[in-house]
Amino acid sequence: MLKVCIISCGMIANAAHIPAYKQFPNDFEIAAVSDINAEAAENTAKRHGIKKWYTDAKKMLDECRPDVVSVCVPNCFHKEYTLMALSYGANVLCEKPLAFTKKDAEEMFAMAKKQGKVLMACQSMRFTPDRLAAKKYIEEKQENNFYYMELSRVRRRGIPFWGAFHIGKISGGGAFVDIGVHMIDAALWLVGNSEVLSVCGVKSKNHADEIGDLVSSGALTGHVDSIRKFDPDEMDVEDFSAGSVKFKNGAMLNFKVAWATNQPEEAGLKLVNKNVGINISACEIYRGMEPVEKLDGIPLEYDGHFPGHCYLVKNMRDVLKNGADPIVKPEETIACAEIIEAFYRSAELGREVFAEEL
Repeated sequence: MLKVCIISCGMIANAAHIPAYKQFPNDFEIAAVSDINAEAAENTAKRHGIKKWYTDAKKMLDECRPDVVSVCVPNCFHKEYTLMALSYGANVLCEKPLAFTKKDAEEMFAMAKKQGKVLMACQSMRFTPDRLAAKKYIEEKQENNFYYMELSRVRRRGIPFWGAFHIGKISGGGAFVDIGVHMIDAALWLVGNSEVLSVCGVKSKNHADEIGDLVSSGALTGHVDSIRKFDPDEMDVEDFSAGSVKFKNGAMLNFKVAWATNQPEEAGLKLVNKNVGINISACEIYRGMEPVEKLDGIPLEYDGHFPGHCYLVKNMRDVLKNGADPIVKPEETIACAEIIEAFYRSAELGREVFAEEL
């Protein structure tokens, strides 16, 4: 049995990480949870039948000495708690984004390597029926050299109003770093690109005073214990972002990411090379003037609100027990951090930012 500890007891811990570990009762035992909010820690422990809860993560790690730690704290604290868990000899599943700069991501992976431990970012949105089907098609057909990618992740009115996502010193950014990073990771994973040349981006805040409901903002009813009073004047991160990423092999990725904008809801991803164009969300293949080919979405192996976390937990088990390769590779996560850093710097400077500047 692999002993697990959970750091922070918010929605993602309760609805994603803990249910994922429970899918594998013969492999993982959740020994304890921690949260600086005692009520949240105690409620989570009681809800899931976990014996111990703490308000001090360091004390939990010292007493429990876990094999695996899930880091579910707000974005700006990912590095601190990941390094802490690694220092105690634990393998780590850290919520996305792992880091906001290339340097921080490299430091975190260097620490994992030094400790001889596994560190994976929870890039759980690779695991959707359409993206799994596209990945299978790309691998079976040996498609490569994609020269153009396009993604759009849009909510009509979905600013998260139930936590601190809208406060920069806690979240580190807005829509781009919250929901955009999933799409960027999926694109990198599908085409195998991680050598970034430059990023050009813009961001803006337009709809802080127009709040939707819990579901439209990415929360799950019944999994948010307390809703922090939302003050539009506190919001200092973007609800809209757009731009492009150039890669060293000549490829380009155009993106549009929004918590709120006057456009239809969308989670679209398109890939193009000389042979084919793949409209992933529609499961369509375009080839010259031939009829459109349809892909069958691959059924997911797991039920629940966050099935992607089950794939990640299963992979962590297979890495630790069977020597499998991590499904989310360090170079992919470092590239995501590089794109995040360059995007925000570009938006601030009003110009293209090259990777060599970071």
